Amino acid sequence: MHWKLGRMTSGREEKQANLARMLRPATIAFIGGSQVSGPIRATRAAGYKGEIWVVNPTKDELEGIPCFASISDLPHPPDAAVLGLSPTRSVEAVRQLAAIGAGGAVVMSAGFKELGGEGEKLQAELVSASGGMAVLGPNCMGILNQFDGAAVWGEENHMSPVEGDGCAIISQSGAFLFGITNVEQAFPLGYAISTGNQAVTDMADCVEAVLQDERVKVIGLYLEGMDDGRALGRACWKALKRGVPVVALKGGDSPAAETVAISHTASMMVERDLWDAFRERYGIAEVSTPKALVETLKLLTVGGIPAGNRISVVSFSGGLNGLAAKFASDLGLELPQPAPDNAARLRALMPETVPVSNPLDLNLPFKSKVGMSMENGECVGEGIVMLSEDVSDQVVFFVDVPRPDEKGLDAAWLPILKALPQVRNALGKPCSVAGILPEGLNLSLRQELLSGGVAPLSGFGEVMEALKVASALAEYRSKIATEDWPADLLKLGNQGKAELLDEAQSKDLLRSFGLNTPDYGVATLAEAPDVADRLGYPVAVKVLSNRIAHKVRVNGVHLNLQNSRDVAKAVEKMVIDVPAAEGGHPVSKVLVEKMIADPEREFIIGVKRHEALGLALMIGLGGSNVEEEKTYSSLLLPICKKELDDTLRKLGLSQDSRAAQALARASHAVADFAEQNHNRLATLDVNPIVLTRHGECFAADALIVLSTEGGS
Repeated sequence: MHWKLGRMTSGREEKQANLARMLRPATIAFIGGSQVSGPIRATRAAGYKGEIWVVNPTKDELEGIPCFASISDLPHPPDAAVLGLSPTRSVEAVRQLAAIGAGGAVVMSAGFKELGGEGEKLQAELVSASGGMAVLGPNCMGILNQFDGAAVWGEENHMSPVEGDGCAIISQSGAFLFGITNVEQAFPLGYAISTGNQAVTDMADCVEAVLQDERVKVIGLYLEGMDDGRALGRACWKALKRGVPVVALKGGDSPAAETVAISHTASMMVERDLWDAFRERYGIAEVSTPKALVETLKLLTVGGIPAGNRISVVSFSGGLNGLAAKFASDLGLELPQPAPDNAARLRALMPETVPVSNPLDLNLPFKSKVGMSMENGECVGEGIVMLSEDVSDQVVFFVDVPRPDEKGLDAAWLPILKALPQVRNALGKPCSVAGILPEGLNLSLRQELLSGGVAPLSGFGEVMEALKVASALAEYRSKIATEDWPADLLKLGNQGKAELLDEAQSKDLLRSFGLNTPDYGVATLAEAPDVADRLGYPVAVKVLSNRIAHKVRVNGVHLNLQNSRDVAKAVEKMVIDVPAAEGGHPVSKVLVEKMIADPEREFIIGVKRHEALGLALMIGLGGSNVEEEKTYSSLLLPICKKELDDTLRKLGLSQDSRAAQALARASHAVADFAEQNHNRLATLDVNPIVLTRHGECFAADALIVLSTEGGS
């Protein structure tokens, strides 16, 4: 029994139960014409042992299977269905399947929300029609279950049965999975799930579902965008706490990438700073390329998460070892030297011309009566154990083995590689063999290594990245070992018409939540000098407007005014300059504010909104060039203390200093306001927030945009 039973809430319970039926179906219905011929062949190729039905009103048989005229004619509700139909007919088929109690359906057709307009309406109809079914898509390939030999899949496909443990990949792109499953071999991919537009069943649902299978040791994600960060974050956190790491490859962050994501699966792009905040909170490791994703999943599936970032590197090339040392340094991987006693023992086995070090260059003779040689694999294996024992967290052997043919050039390299399962068993730590080039290890050799518990990897750069990702997961797992679930991200409502508050209104609101500001007063043009006299000099005078977001750009800010005469002149100048500037208007009121004494550093605290992730607090170096410099970090709300402490440390503030405590209080004040007003808050900026030499923080300027709730 590989499935773990867990308690689920009522709304999600039915969907999860139906998704489980789809993952391991006893019956699959194929609905359509020639479009489902390839899917039927894929199901047979997977070794499927259950019942296969076909629904087609005009054909007697398809792929040798008798056809039912309608969905209502099926013997009983299928666990899964593959729909090779037009968008409109797919919606109707889903409605009929839901009516008879089917488990779920794969909607292959595109032409829904990704097109906008009528397609968006059609996707809403699909959601309504689905009832409690699990529906993958639209615009997707479906499910491959290579653990159990089942394919609810949109096209004919190579199949690679997985015995024992494996990994899962959940991808918004079906073509991405089609490529991996048809090209990669000796890769223990148990589940491949394509989610497409995620109209009904999303990536979080799929993560939760594969977590119920104890054979899944690591989960890979390919994301183009995100629609429900709350659910995905919770699912990924649950996976990590259960010891199942999540590794993600994310689509690009550029405007061009956003256009592609919207046109492909209608997903909202997540900007880089928000994505980094999301993955760091929920322990999601990130890779940079599809191949790096495959190699990382392979490494973690076979070897598990290593204990730390120390690696032992072995190869037959001093030049390659130099490259490995450089990459290791750049990636934050340690290359520990062997323990002194083991180094002495290893030196006694090695030729005098070979230095004993990590990385280790096995510049060995092919034959030797004493010590190490290429033909004495067991002896070399013992040497690798000596190199790594008690000092390393994992071992990687880089080698390109000549392809096997009648010349037998590969034979000399095999004894050492065949000894590596014993190395892994002796060390009890992850051990991998990596082809330097993508084709550096032939398939039969990779399969043999895999069966011996040694990860067969390929591609030097991708392998080094995989080693880094695995060690980063080790570090993160140790950090969160005692942590409780971080609070759910904020769920945002629809917004109506947005309204910019003027500076006084913004500061009044933030002061009520504990944010410090200088003393200030609102004045007509004539009242400004008197208000300044009452506050005391020096002062700043600023145009007060709920239409001007950037007062400096319209010459609407005058600083360090020393007396009432300076104030009057500043007001006179503002009356001329502000209406003449682009985006300006006539001045009727000003804000007069006491200048902040003894300023030392300037920061910015802001809030930005993302419909999938809620609100994020932005903290960074402030001033007029903040947009250009981008020296800031984003923290998802509600704030996690550890993340805030890390951010302040990055800004050069010691955790226990008065300055750090003051900026933390200011951050919490802004965050508290944002959380309480999350459905109305469109954006917020406190810039600059001034840190004084006395360790106090004051908001020198503030801008809030609020909206009415319940907008369409």
